[in-house]
Amino acid sequence: MPDAVRLTLPVSAEPGLEEALADLAVSWSLLGEGLSVWVSEEDAAEVEDRLAAAGLPVLRRELEPERDWIAEAAALQRPVAAGGVVLDPHEPPSADPASRRRLHLPAERAFGTGSHESTRLALRLLVPAIPAGGTVLDIGCGAGTLALVARLGGARRALGFDLDVEAPLASRLNARRNGVAGCAFWAGLLESLSPVARFDLVVANMLQEEVGPLLPGLAALLPAGGLLVTSGQLVRREGEFLTLLGEAGFRPTRLASEGEWLATLSVRR
Repeated sequence: MPDAVRLTLPVSAEPGLEEALADLAVSWSLLGEGLSVWVSEEDAAEVEDRLAAAGLPVLRRELEPERDWIAEAAALQRPVAAGGVVLDPHEPPSADPASRRRLHLPAERAFGTGSHESTRLALRLLVPAIPAGGTVLDIGCGAGTLALVARLGGARRALGFDLDVEAPLASRLNARRNGVAGCAFWAGLLESLSPVARFDLVVANMLQEEVGPLLPGLAALLPAGGLLVTSGQLVRREGEFLTLLGEAGFRPTRLASEGEWLATLSVRR
């Protein structure tokens, strides 16, 4: 990709970003103690003018040189063991699964093949909690990894959906290439589910800003005693997220962390 400019703003600037930059090709993320905005070098001046007009201060401006993101992402892919399954992104296999079932999950069109910390954390809490003969729903399914592992781990049915229309296509492809039946994937919102839909376990590997507003709706999908696994939240915001879980009717029973990432296992009260 061509050179990009990274602008660092205070976290408090986030609410005004979407309105100020809605029609420009930019992305932003919370990194460390600031809000990082990436924009092409040719658009940087216009973005900075818009931010200034909106009263959003830029704390730092840095030029990020061209990088081969695809090659870098591929280099980070490693086999991951999860219970009785090994997630292997490579073909031919790069790891001996021994007695474990191998899932071939190449890094293609969707997130969640197991190499990222948040996916590993989700797997760590999901695998021992999979309801034997029960139903599992994967919110923001990405590559379908969590749903596939749930199905192989004993769930009778595993379903998943995602806002990204590429995600269910990648999930279905992964199910076919690995011969995993009993799964279904689609693109849509939480509202795409029937009002009477119920699951034994719901898993969501999503940022706090994405999953937080959905928690009351996720609670409605679970019976009393049903389980919720979340991952993709930040350790430094643990107290804030645990409060959100409690307000939505969940009782956290187990926490796990890796680097800056947090995962939780909760019971619906």
